[in-house]
Amino acid sequence: MMLEHSKRIARAKQRLVMCRLLVDIMRTLRGHYMPVNEPFGTRIETQFVGLCVAIGDIEGKPFSVAKIAAYMGMSRSTVIRRLERLENWGVIERQGRRYFIRPEKVNGIMGMRAYKQNRHLITEAIDKLSVLDTLPECP
Repeated sequence: MMLEHSKRIARAKQRLVMCRLLVDIMRTLRGHYMPVNEPFGTRIETQFVGLCVAIGDIEGKPFSVAKIAAYMGMSRSTVIRRLERLENWGVIERQGRRYFIRPEKVNGIMGMRAYKQNRHLITEAIDKLSVLDTLPECP
């Protein structure tokens, strides 16, 4: 059944690699930055808000609530709740209207483990995709 279904999707094996990569990356981030008692699936939106904070901080253009809401297509109230949760976990900090990643969180042992684990996942996915892309597409 699954094989028949996957034939309907172009580059199904490559897409499967990418789907697994995205889920595995989010699971890694959850394991290293979220409290142990936080359920994975119900807090994924919070993780994405945290990623927005990281993007703005690293690019030197820190995000405000309004910018995150626009970027993610979320309501301001939802963004505020997610930011408050991240602040409570000690992952981010607010300075005025802008949000920043706490350097000790990402530069610490757990943050570096998350980076290395995700880097490894990405490298594995690249290797798999490189092989799959050389194979002929199944009809």
